Amino acid sequence: MAPRTLTFATTLGRLRLAWTATGICGLGFVDLWDRRETPEAPAWIHDAVHRLMAHLAGSPQELRSIPVDLSALTPFRRRVAEVLRTTEPGERLSYGDVARLAGRPGAARAVGQAVKSNPTLILVPCHRVVGAQDEGGWSAFGSPAVKARLLELERPHTGTDVAPPAR
Repeated sequence: MAPRTLTFATTLGRLRLAWTATGICGLGFVDLWDRRETPEAPAWIHDAVHRLMAHLAGSPQELRSIPVDLSALTPFRRRVAEVLRTTEPGERLSYGDVARLAGRPGAARAVGQAVKSNPTLILVPCHRVVGAQDEGGWSAFGSPAVKARLLELERPHTGTDVAPPAR
């Protein structure tokens, strides 16, 4: 069965959410005119949408309990996603840190490719991955300003303006 979809508005723009029976398999920014939707969505999807909307409006939410379906990813990209799902809000990791935690030290470039093709933005928090020298790039809709805003939204969780050190 093909994933079902819906779009919804947030303070950062419109998002499309796709899901299977297992979990959310896609979440990303879409343009204003994209309105593909599935009319009926289960209660857990409505809960996820409300939590995402509140989170992006500045009321931090616990998002790790929202189920994601990573079955379409390669084993390495799935492991990168799993590592990122364990990070704490406000935490920053370098590409090398993620590679090491995913069991492939030295695979920072492969982590970069996995992050670039992340199908579930925000739920797999790729915005927490930064370059060794700076905040790093952003290849999703909305530019580096979206990444900066996502990191800013997590600041209330840390209680500080300084990100915790990488693990």
